[in-house]
Amino acid sequence: MPRWPAGADRVPLVELDVELFRRVLEVKLVGAFLMCKAVVPLLLRQNQGGRIINISSIAGKRGAARTTAYCAANFGLQGFTQALAQELAPHRISVNAICPGLIDTARMDVLGRGEQWQRHIASIPMRRAASPEEVAGLIVYLCSPQAEYITGQSINIDGGRVMW
Repeated sequence: MPRWPAGADRVPLVELDVELFRRVLEVKLVGAFLMCKAVVPLLLRQNQGGRIINISSIAGKRGAARTTAYCAANFGLQGFTQALAQELAPHRISVNAICPGLIDTARMDVLGRGEQWQRHIASIPMRRAASPEEVAGLIVYLCSPQAEYITGQSINIDGGRVMW
């Protein structure tokens, strides 16, 4: 299987390699499916409810040029989350997705920390990227008893960039 450099899928559709498109779907969408397929039988056998948190992206709520593979995978993951939430709700298993926007991690270094980074920051109403700890905090909350009644949601954590 070929290895593509980081960001290789961020090209116009006519330049996007079909195998790379498939790889993005395989990692993001099929990966979540396989994880759930492994975990759900255990949760059902335990008969104590549970939580599934899928990691999506705001790219699953609003398409952007040069991101067709990533957007398609994340839109699919959010539909998958809703369908599975419907299926598992009678068993007290909630299924949600979190949708991060720009998170200040080494993964973002491919953007550089110069002009392009500043353009991204300027597009966020809160004018900053989130920290990994903020994303982790949302995950912890969704796994807590206080979030038991939340299911089938795709929750943005993006500083207000996408407000729906």
